[in-house]
Amino acid sequence: MPPFPGNVRLADHPGWVSCVAIPIHRRRKSGFACVSPMDDLSPDSALPPAGSAQDNDAPRQLVVCIDGTSNRFGDQPTNVVRLYRSLSRDPRRVLAYYDQGVGTFGLKETLFEWQKFPSRIAGLAFGWGLKRNVEGAYRFLAEHYRPGDQIFLFGFSRGAYAVRVLAAMLRAVGLIDAHQPHLFDYAWTLLTTRMPPRDEDKRAGTRRRGPDFGLLGRFRKVFGRQVKVHFLGLFDTVTSVGWVYDPLTVPYSSNNEMVDVVRQALAIDECRCFFRQNLWFGEKDRKSDVLQVWFPGMHSDVGGGYAPKDSRLALVAFTWMLGEALEAGLHVDPARSRDQLRARSKQGPDPTAPILPVMTRPWRLAELLP
Repeated sequence: MPPFPGNVRLADHPGWVSCVAIPIHRRRKSGFACVSPMDDLSPDSALPPAGSAQDNDAPRQLVVCIDGTSNRFGDQPTNVVRLYRSLSRDPRRVLAYYDQGVGTFGLKETLFEWQKFPSRIAGLAFGWGLKRNVEGAYRFLAEHYRPGDQIFLFGFSRGAYAVRVLAAMLRAVGLIDAHQPHLFDYAWTLLTTRMPPRDEDKRAGTRRRGPDFGLLGRFRKVFGRQVKVHFLGLFDTVTSVGWVYDPLTVPYSSNNEMVDVVRQALAIDECRCFFRQNLWFGEKDRKSDVLQVWFPGMHSDVGGGYAPKDSRLALVAFTWMLGEALEAGLHVDPARSRDQLRARSKQGPDPTAPILPVMTRPWRLAELLP
C-alpha cells in the first residue's frame, strides 16, 4: 500500500464499495456523498428559472478540466472527460474549459502512433506541456471570471497536478485582468524560479530553494484579483511533473488555504514508481474541507482512459467524485450524467471488476531508472 499521512479508517459506502479514507479535517458531516445511476443528479431544481432577473444576477460556475498524461478526447474517455460531458450546458450557469494532457502536444502533424513517442517522452520525463496546460486554464479564468463566480477544477494524473499548480498560481499571484495576458509569463517565472538560499537559511543549516515570496506578494497586490477555488477534484495525482533530474515543485500545490473543498480519488493497487501518488497535506490548514479516498485498481482504474468495456472500476471513482461535486453545488445535466455512468458498454460501476495488468515490459524497464 502506498504511504500516506496519519491514521486511516475503512469507510464503507453502503451497498457497493469499501475504500480507505485519509482522515483530514472536514467541515461537513462524516460519511460519503455518493450517487447511483438512478439518483436525481441535478441540483437545478433549486435554481431560479432561466432568463429571470434572479438568474441574470446569479453567480456562474467556471469549470476547468485538464486530462491525464498522454490522454486526450477519444474513444477511451477518462473520468475528466466524463465530468466535462456531465456538466450543464446553460452558459448562464456554467462555463467549462477542457484541455488534453501533458505529453499530447506537438502531435498535430503525426499520422502514426510511433511518431507520437518523442512528444510523450518529453511530457513524461520533463513535464513538457505543464506550463501550456496551466496557462490556457489561467487565461480562461482571467477572461471570464466575475466577482461571485465559483471555480471548480478537475484533473487526472499530471492533469491533476496541473490544476493544483493553477490553484497555487491563484494563491500566489492572484488572477490578472483579462486585458493583461502578457503578464502570465512573468507571473509563471516568479512562481517557478528557485532563488538561492538566504543567508539566514544557510546559517540555520538548510538549503531551501524557492521563489521570492515577497516579490510574489507585491505582484499580487498590484496586478492580481483575489479569488478562491471552490472545489478541487483530483483523480490520482502523480508525483511532481518531470521525472528526470530536479523535478519541478511548486509552492501551495499541496496545501492551499484558498481552496474550499478538496477531493482526491487514489489508486490503492498502483505499484509503478512513476505513478507514485501525490497526496494533499491539509492537516495544518483548517480552512479547507479535504477528503482523499483509496479506490481499488491501478492508475487508470481510478482516472479512466480504458475502453468502455474495461471501465467499470473507473466508473466507481467517477461516481464518487460526481457525488462530491454535486454536494458542493456543481450544476450538471442529469441525462448526460446518467449516460456517462453507463457509457457505451451498457455496464455501470463495479468495484469487483478485474484489474487490468499494467506492468508490461517497457514499464518493467522503466522501473530500473533512478
